[in-house]
Amino acid sequence: TDRALSAGRYNYLTQSENRIPNRMENLRLDYNLDPRNSLSGTIASFVDEQEGAVGILTSGSTNWPQMKKTYRLHGQAYVLRYTRILGPTLINEAALGFTRRPEGNRAEEAEITRNQRRTAGFTAGQLNPATNPLDLLPNATFGGVTNPAVLYIEGRFPFYQRLNAFSLTNNLTKTLGAHTLKLGVAIERHFQGSLNDGTYAGSFSFARDVNNPLDSGYAYSNAALGSYATYTEQSARVYLRFRQRSEEWFVQDSWKAARRLTLDLGLRFHHMEPIYMANDALSVFSPAAYDPARRVRLIMPARVGNARVGLDPATGRTFLPAQIGAVAPGSGDLANGIEAAGRNGYPRGLHDGYGILFGPRFGFALDVFGDARTAIRGGWGMFYNRPNMSFNYLRFAGQTPFVQNPVLYYGTLNTLRSSSGVVFPQNVNGFDRQGKMPSVMNFSFSIQQAVGFGTVVDVGYVGSLGRNMMWIRDVNSIPFGANFDPRNADPSNPAVPLPASFLRPVTGFNGINLSEAAASSSYHSLQVTARRRFVAGLQFGAAWTWSKALDYVDSDNAAISTLVPASVWNYGLAAFDRTHVMKLDWLWDVPKIPTSNPVLGMIANGWQLSGITSFVSGAPLGVGYSTTVGIDITGTASQGARVALTGNPVLPKSERTFSRNFRTEVFRLPARGTIGNAAKTVIRGPGINNWDAAVFKNFPLREAVRFQFRWEFYNAFNHTQFSGLDTTARFDPAGNQVNARFGEFTAARPARVMQGALRFYF
Repeated sequence: TDRALSAGRYNYLTQSENRIPNRMENLRLDYNLDPRNSLSGTIASFVDEQEGAVGILTSGSTNWPQMKKTYRLHGQAYVLRYTRILGPTLINEAALGFTRRPEGNRAEEAEITRNQRRTAGFTAGQLNPATNPLDLLPNATFGGVTNPAVLYIEGRFPFYQRLNAFSLTNNLTKTLGAHTLKLGVAIERHFQGSLNDGTYAGSFSFARDVNNPLDSGYAYSNAALGSYATYTEQSARVYLRFRQRSEEWFVQDSWKAARRLTLDLGLRFHHMEPIYMANDALSVFSPAAYDPARRVRLIMPARVGNARVGLDPATGRTFLPAQIGAVAPGSGDLANGIEAAGRNGYPRGLHDGYGILFGPRFGFALDVFGDARTAIRGGWGMFYNRPNMSFNYLRFAGQTPFVQNPVLYYGTLNTLRSSSGVVFPQNVNGFDRQGKMPSVMNFSFSIQQAVGFGTVVDVGYVGSLGRNMMWIRDVNSIPFGANFDPRNADPSNPAVPLPASFLRPVTGFNGINLSEAAASSSYHSLQVTARRRFVAGLQFGAAWTWSKALDYVDSDNAAISTLVPASVWNYGLAAFDRTHVMKLDWLWDVPKIPTSNPVLGMIANGWQLSGITSFVSGAPLGVGYSTTVGIDITGTASQGARVALTGNPVLPKSERTFSRNFRTEVFRLPARGTIGNAAKTVIRGPGINNWDAAVFKNFPLREAVRFQFRWEFYNAFNHTQFSGLDTTARFDPAGNQVNARFGEFTAARPARVMQGALRFYF
């Protein structure tokens, strides 16, 4: 039933402007060498190809047909299995696997030529021409223009990524009386290579800027005059050459302890080496390596001749006002506190290693009365999952000392190559080199009962605890109230505070985002299912889950607060928490009408009805806010305040309307100097009430040969199902809420979709 209903849904997706064919193929080969040996193989292939200039993967923020490209991903898997029967009670199984996943984009020569500098007549050059071998045009933005074009070519173009993985497994199974013993080993190697994204061709901002003496008052005229507000260009290209390796082995015993009791006992050993780069092009900030004596100086605000300028207090050199807060040229060490992987004793994988990890497993199954109608089952297991390349390690590529991102201010194109930019304090990333491996403990306990009519009811408790999950903590946060402290006043304008770069504990950096294996999560649920096997032309199932999911962060490397305890600010309902999930499914072969008339039989018989019904609670939502004018609530750029809550925002369902889904009147602008009092989530979004159905008509031709007509309905009753709410209050300086759509529905799930098909089975 699931396959029948889902096939149409996924095939229904179309792209009006871009061609997106997807193709999946599988091939299985089996060859029996002799009765004791078996050799088999599987080849799987998946192709995703997208063509266009806008709206495809890797097109980025471009919003006009600047360059037509073709994106292609070709996933492939090859597995060879060999099974050897060594004796009546001894079997060995081996498997060798290779997976490759090349993906990338390409463009026709004419498209590349059209986007080259010489073709467009762009002669300003760039600071590091070697980083742009295709001589592509720089990116550009035009702030202040309504619906402006965005000049954008992805920094990886021509993008090509290789991901290859090898695996070798071998399992040995021995039956010994009431015991079935199993032991095995698994070895994996992963290789990934690609060009990191970056501003290799340069990036201009032609936005209006009142501090720019060359500003014409309009972004497009600034571009026509060659007057930019800022220009940035990456100093070097970063080639990613990630490597992963792991070895695991296990021992397991399935023990028939008694006629009605089976126990499963196991222990898995994990040796997972930290991910590293073959060219050691990773770097991290290490608090222990930071030396205050080598810190940089920042360009201070000052007044010279009643004009606000930047000033290097050590040399007296003046700078543009826009360069205030930048690093004074020639001062200190820009890489102060930065450790490069594989150098000076720092580990290549940024971590000292996890050692040998132990993953115990336990399970049992009890036939309570010995009649195979009542069973009790339970289990517990620990599993490990190391930080992956994309979500974790990409953050450590492209940092100083390998790459710099200087910024030029208020210049012209004809002087670009003779300009010297300043480097502003940047965000840097660190990694806890002694942290633990992320782990998950899964456990369950259930009772199954056959209730007759071919139906089994299962009631169980299922839980999961995540430990040592990855979060990010900024160890260079600006303290609460720093902007309100008179000691932090800007000497060139005492009415405002110094820029944020002057207020951070570690000078020379903005956020120092430390990845730590310190988060946790929990999931607890009551799960009830009833399923009737296909008997007498009828099959159905019902499943209800009542659950609660709590966590600090919903995904790897989400940020937590460092100024408010994370247990107060970040811990709460997970974004994927759904209190109730109810699913019903059915398949009914409509009984045949006995008739001797072949025409009537052809019309009246051979019908099938199926469907899936879903009732799901809405997602937990927080409520945010904005202001009509800038208001500093917390006195720090590192921590915003949450909205102030004066009562329960939840409305009874009977009182909800299209424009009022929760009590908007209980939200207030937080007072200056406070952080608000709202929790991580305070309301729930709209739930799901959906009916999918299908009608099948079979036309038998002869044995094992038939036609089938299918008509499928998604959201069969065309029931309006809202999916989004406006959860952002907007306050004026007097504290009045002025967002007229606050609390109103903003989006809906798809309307009814119908799909017909004619299939031929043989």
